[in-house]
Amino acid sequence: MKAAAAPLLLALLSAACAAAPKPSDASLRIRANPKAIVEGTVRDAAGKPAAGLSVRGIPRGADIPWSPWATTDCDGHFRLTLFAPGGYSFLLGWKGVAVMTPNPQDPALTQIQVAPGQTVTGVELTFPGPEWLKITGQAPGDTPSCP
Repeated sequence: MKAAAAPLLLALLSAACAAAPKPSDASLRIRANPKAIVEGTVRDAAGKPAAGLSVRGIPRGADIPWSPWATTDCDGHFRLTLFAPGGYSFLLGWKGVAVMTPNPQDPALTQIQVAPGQTVTGVELTFPGPEWLKITGQAPGDTPSCP
């Protein structure tokens, strides 16, 4: 084997042996609880519904498992199923990119608490379009597929 190939082989073998960490006892207890439902709406700065965005609850604790993304519909409505109990803030995504901005209305600064089996409705999130455009060079506009 050539000397230059040895580091590559070592890197490949190391990657093959990597595994996700074992969940903590607290995380396993939270996973066993009934999940909470969080429903709300994402609007742009002008108050129009923001359709086609991904919304994710960001766990605000080390032992709270992450839950899947939800997508806003034509009315900007989303529905998340989250592990509980736990505290969450929110992250918005579009075309596989998620951004947190310094805007005081950024969803990452919104915080909620959920209990097992609880349904929380009326969560209002603002999509910081101008800041998003500055950071990524693109931002969603109107969604033509929505009436």
